[in-house]
Amino acid sequence: MDEILRVTLVANAGLLLEYGGTTLLLDGIYGREGHPFSNLSDETWRRMLAAEHPFERVDYLLFTHAHPDHLSPEMTMEFLTRRAVKGVFLPDTRSVRESGLPDALARAGTPAVLLSEATDHAAYRIEPEIGVHAFHTRHLDKEFARVKHFCYLVTFGGKRVLFTADVDYVHEEFLQLGSEPLRAAFVTPLFFNVLRTGKFFHGVLNAEMICVYHVPFRQDDSMEMRARLRRDLALWDEDHPPAAVLTEPFERLAL
Repeated sequence: MDEILRVTLVANAGLLLEYGGTTLLLDGIYGREGHPFSNLSDETWRRMLAAEHPFERVDYLLFTHAHPDHLSPEMTMEFLTRRAVKGVFLPDTRSVRESGLPDALARAGTPAVLLSEATDHAAYRIEPEIGVHAFHTRHLDKEFARVKHFCYLVTFGGKRVLFTADVDYVHEEFLQLGSEPLRAAFVTPLFFNVLRTGKFFHGVLNAEMICVYHVPFRQDDSMEMRARLRRDLALWDEDHPPAAVLTEPFERLAL
């Protein structure tokens, strides 16, 4: 089976992943305050709830950590009152438990994996051709050292794709990935910069393509992250694997 993996940017680090008739939504349901990144627009949220394009089908929800630009338990519960999914992966944190989301999933009979150090390195075959491996990593910045943060290595047929979210690339080396090459690694603009310069990151990302995401939309870019990303792209040389970027609403790429 050599299906195409289609990746659609929802907003921020939110991605819609479509492969072989199955759709995963990663970090795509999150709050509207408490962070400097782009929010879901009202129209995007309406379409998500109404199962309108491109959200006609959402089979699995995956979340890397419980920061408000990646996960809103309250919005996720609202989504699940409108739409059924086959399974949910989310960090096992006090804020998530106090929100009532795990209890709501249990009452609905929705399979849920609460990620913690105890589930680290666990692999889940969610579909015959799709496997999910969540592994615990540090979150970037000492301020967030205690945040339960997980990277996802998702296998789509023979394609291994890594989603790093807000990983602490200074301390993480990704040795758990093994030597088999990745089809793609999704990284933030900050991570992309250190991959370009060779500073701070001491691990290895053996990837055929580097994909940059988690970038504010133009109207929200108070940190001028887009300009810095353009400079890094201009200096990205042929010694590195090809780079792709997702910076616009519903921008897509095929892997």
